[in-house]
Parts: sequence; structure tokens; C-alpha cells
Amino acid sequence: MTTLELIIQSSSQLPPFPAVINKALELINKPTSSIQEVVETIQYDQAITADVLRVCNSAQFGLRRPVSSLNEALMYLGFNQLFNIMMSGAVAGTIGRAVSGYDLETGELWKHSVSSAILSQILTEALNRAPNPMLFTAALIHDIGKVVLHSHVQQQFQVIKTLVRDQNRSFLDAEKEVLGIDHAELGALITKNWNFPEEMITAIRFHHTPLSAGIHQETVYQIYLCDLIAMLTGIGGGVDGLSYQGYDEVMNYFQLAEKDIERFIAQLGDELHKVEALMGAQ
Repeated sequence: MTTLELIIQSSSQLPPFPAVINKALELINKPTSSIQEVVETIQYDQAITADVLRVCNSAQFGLRRPVSSLNEALMYLGFNQLFNIMMSGAVAGTIGRAVSGYDLETGELWKHSVSSAILSQILTEALNRAPNPMLFTAALIHDIGKVVLHSHVQQQFQVIKTLVRDQNRSFLDAEKEVLGIDHAELGALITKNWNFPEEMITAIRFHHTPLSAGIHQETVYQIYLCDLIAMLTGIGGGVDGLSYQGYDEVMNYFQLAEKDIERFIAQLGDELHKVEALMGAQ
């Protein structure tokens, strides 16, 4: 069996993504959906219900009395915050582990992923776009391919490093040449197996090479920027963090300047602290 075949086989062994979250995302994205429809979708998932109530009753919300039902919690949280809690809890076990091939210790990939997801919200507001849970999800799991690929990267690290150093190649290009697939491609394959929307799969596939996407341009550009800004802060970039290309075309598309990026980074610090507190991160 070739290395590529082993990688594909490993990716198929990841646990299936909770179907209840896909259904909730579908409902949240429909303007006509009601709170009751969302509640009916998630109420039988014990882990999601527990997470939602725990966060809603945390000190960060400062409610005067405990909330004991999903209906009540949703009145305080709203659709978007509800989905953020659901997604963060669902992927924590997968992206929270150490990813040693990329020199990421336990919790570092989670922190980078959550930072990217927060930046998706910051960017959405700055660009005067409507809130979009799909963007949050894509930003949160954009590096899911690293979870599977990291052990193979570790085995071939010296070869990959030599290509990056001596041939001035991006880490992504070196991954692809040595392993037959890069982590962005693998992430797209995983999320396709999880039955996520094409727009999300495309954003994950091209989050390092946004000019190559061809479709769903704005979504791809936004996820690219979220990942890039998170890397610029030094959060969970890992060994490959400084080996990717920046694209002025994306900045120009959104009419953003360096001062805007600095503002986003400052906002990220405040919001990440809140999320870590809510999710019980140490």
C-alpha cells in the first residue's frame, strides 16, 4: 500500500461528524427556521445539551438564575452563539490533541482553529456581512487534515524541510510532492465524507491557495484571511506557519489595509480569552 493510500485510509477512520450538527447548521441557515425547530433537532444529544446549558450558566454570562432548558438557553444565546458552542464542543476531542508532525503540542491546533473561527466573526462584522455560521465552521475545522497527516509529515519531515529550505517551496507544495496530498486537500476530502456543503469544502481545500479556488471566492478569501491572521499572531502556526504565501489580491478584494489587520488581531485577543473561559480551556 502506498503512502497516499495509507493516508486516505486513515482519513476514513476519523469518527463521522455528528449528523445533528449538520442538520442544525441547515436549519440555522434558513431564515424561516424557528428556535423550536433547532431545539427539536438537538434536544436528544446529551453532550450538546450539556455544553449549551453549561456555557449559558457560566459566570461569563452572569445570569440571575440558572437556565435549565434548551429553549430558555437559546433565548439568551441566539442561533449563532448556540451553533458556535455546538461546533467547538464537537471538534474539541479531534483538534485538541497534539499534532507532533507540525510541532503543535496538545491544545495548540485547537487554539489556532478557535482563533480562526473568532476571526471569521470579526471579519464578517468589519465587512458588514450578515452573520454566517457556515463561515465559523469552515474556519474552525480548516486544518482538520493535519490531524490525519501529521504522523506522515513527521516521518518525512527532513525531506519536506529540505524542499522548503533549498528550493524555496511552500510547506504545502512540499507536503504534496513528498506525500502525494497536502493537508488542505485532505481536509476537503474529510469534510466531503462528512457531507458538508460544497462551499465549505472548497474554502477548506483552498485556504492556503485562495486564488486557485475558482468558485465561492469570497468565502475562500475570508477563510484564508482568518487562517493567515491567526498565524500572524503566532497562535498555533506550528512548523509550517511561516512557509505560506501572502496574497495582496485578497486584501485588495476586501479593501483592507495593514491597520485593519492590526485591529483584528487586537480584537482577537479579547475574544479568545472569553472563549477559553467559556470552554474551560486552561
